Amino acid sequence: MALRPTLSHAILEALREVYGHELGEVVSSLSSPGKRYYLRVNTLKATRGQVLELLRDKGIDARADEHLPEAIYIPIRGPFKIPSAGKVVVVDKFTAESAMMGSHVYVPGIKSFKGVEKGDEVVIASELGHVVAYGIAEMGEREVLRARRGLAVRVLRSAFKLPAIRALEEFKEGLIYPQSLPAMLTARVLEPRPGELIVDMTCAPGGKLSHMCQLSGNMAYVLGFDRSSKKVQEARSTLARLGCEACIIKADSRYLDQDFPFLVGRADKVLVDPPCSALGVLPKLYDLKGEQELLSLADYQRQFLKVAAKLARPGGTIVYSVCTMTVPECEGQVAFAVEELGLEVDEQPIYLGSRGLGGLGAWAGLLQRFHPHIHGSGYFIARLRRPG
Repeated sequence: MALRPTLSHAILEALREVYGHELGEVVSSLSSPGKRYYLRVNTLKATRGQVLELLRDKGIDARADEHLPEAIYIPIRGPFKIPSAGKVVVVDKFTAESAMMGSHVYVPGIKSFKGVEKGDEVVIASELGHVVAYGIAEMGEREVLRARRGLAVRVLRSAFKLPAIRALEEFKEGLIYPQSLPAMLTARVLEPRPGELIVDMTCAPGGKLSHMCQLSGNMAYVLGFDRSSKKVQEARSTLARLGCEACIIKADSRYLDQDFPFLVGRADKVLVDPPCSALGVLPKLYDLKGEQELLSLADYQRQFLKVAAKLARPGGTIVYSVCTMTVPECEGQVAFAVEELGLEVDEQPIYLGSRGLGGLGAWAGLLQRFHPHIHGSGYFIARLRRPG
């Protein structure tokens, strides 16, 4: 089974700028989750060997990554053929992409449950008609209409298959954290060290924030910011589960230089991981963002970079990362940082992806890109330095 994602004209053109004649191959790869599902071992609580043994004892095919000592992965099985059924449950984009990987369907993600009775065999489809899974209804239509939460469909067969990671004791005890390889690499590129003042400008849900605590042995002064109360609570829960120590503050990071003036020129390291078009997050069934939305995202990201350049001390490091591939959100932001903010591009301590796109600056070879059709995800990392 091979699903082809539905993409807007604006996204197709943005990807064409990067991939040219490889565009068809790239688009086809977006509906696949890749070959590996990565987990980060929380070395504050356990060794990689201990976690591998625990998972394997549960029958999970967990393997050690070849490059990062805290990274393990589980091979992703599929794609599988979805059985047919007489009734269809329509779900939102996030729920469809989750069900595609084997997650059950819960009430909040349902768009249509028409004519379904408890015990019915159903197929699960996106709002655009992508069939992603097959299962048994745990509720009827009337119950779903009344309920605000609860299990609606138990998935029995999905396009791809993974263990239920968040149900594992190892997850609940904080021994593992689901995180992509490029996301793990981002904290490695930042190189957090004991005693440093480190600012994470958009810290939720806490993956990179906790990784920085882990890599510094909980001995760096880590400040995490997010403008959403809900996301701040989510990040705090992540830190508590993993046993990480950082200060998380509700604030809009675009104004940190004004709201927290004592940070200006003081941070040893700053992570800028702003909201982006997320085209590299897989699997992806559809994305209908328009040209204006893509341009707005690039403008939004520059607002974070402007402040990061003020917070970093002379000689300090700024790492910029996004889970997407468009030029304006990737190399375009680096060009802005160099030409408008006076930052310099640094070589990264480790490269696991491809180098940046040429044509925008001599520094492109110092950047790092991950491509969906090559690496199983799309991602971009730049390491910048404030002169001084």
